[in-house]
Amino acid sequence: MTRRQRQEGTALIIVLGIIVVVTITAGAMSYTATQQMHAAKVTRETLKARLIAESGLNKAYNAVKGDFSQISTCAESGTLGDGTFAVRSVTALGGNPNRAQIVSEGRCGIGHAVVSVDLENVPIRTSDDDDGDGFFPLVYDLLVGGDLLLNGNIRALFDAIFANGLLTVGGSSFLGDTTLSSANKVVIKNLKKVSGPYTIEEGCPPQTISSEALTAAIDAFKAYAQANGAVYASGADIPAAPPGGVAYCTGGSDGWSKQGTGCFIFEGEVAFQGSGVDIQSVNGYPALIVLSASNVKFNSNAVIHGALIMPNASITVNGHAEIHGAILVGQGMGGNGTADLFPGDSGQGFNLPERENITDNVIITAWH
Repeated sequence: MTRRQRQEGTALIIVLGIIVVVTITAGAMSYTATQQMHAAKVTRETLKARLIAESGLNKAYNAVKGDFSQISTCAESGTLGDGTFAVRSVTALGGNPNRAQIVSEGRCGIGHAVVSVDLENVPIRTSDDDDGDGFFPLVYDLLVGGDLLLNGNIRALFDAIFANGLLTVGGSSFLGDTTLSSANKVVIKNLKKVSGPYTIEEGCPPQTISSEALTAAIDAFKAYAQANGAVYASGADIPAAPPGGVAYCTGGSDGWSKQGTGCFIFEGEVAFQGSGVDIQSVNGYPALIVLSASNVKFNSNAVIHGALIMPNASITVNGHAEIHGAILVGQGMGGNGTADLFPGDSGQGFNLPERENITDNVIITAWH
């Protein structure tokens, strides 16, 4: 082989080497560019998928934030832009019925993202400012479903007294400027000793004692006590000042101190032995509501400020008891001793608890 031929072979090898290097370099650059473009596409479409997932989640949250009961049916899928989303919910998160989670999965091309939020329902409770039914009127200061006996040295300073049964006044009772009305008869046993510029009305139409309106009013007090966590199984559990001013006892009065500030409601038997009754109502509410057919007795030194509502019970008042407020008794009432009966600050009736509006308030506690 000549020198020239060897030089030409070497040059050819060099050229081929250069071509190989350039080809490899071009291929590497092309591969890198392809990978970068794919990575950019994955990043772009994953970001879009996350935005789509968040949009689906926000849509679901807006549906439940004012009505938490919708969380159980919070399952939705749809199309947004050039992607899709699918939403599901997890209820009773951690065993708490007021907690939940919304999970949203977004897809866009090859992009995929999952986002979720933890929710908690914290209801907002507001009073009804336009409460036109805030006062429950009673036609009579003292209304008795059976016989009524006022005896001894009782002072009844009511304006209007009514008994569906026989109304009897005896002893040295003082009635003031009072109208004595009865669906039966009114008997004054001692005309010389019974004093006061009273008037008598006999044979009047009988009065309804436990009306639907009264039942609704009592139910409003029960609901108010339940809303404030003031429901008790027995009298021994009742605090002297129940939260919200109303205590609802599903049992009887056994174990109760017979003293307190508020409205005290009893479903069971109410029996007061001896003295020591001292009840001060709040906000013009009744002082005592007895729903059982008890024979409630108030003895000496009993002081009650507020209405007594006992649509199924009977009452006996002895000694020097003071009652400041309207009285409604389903059965009979007997009074003796030197008891004093006054109309009270609320007059013929009592105030009802404020009506409340409870609105669901669903807040986000965590974002994942």
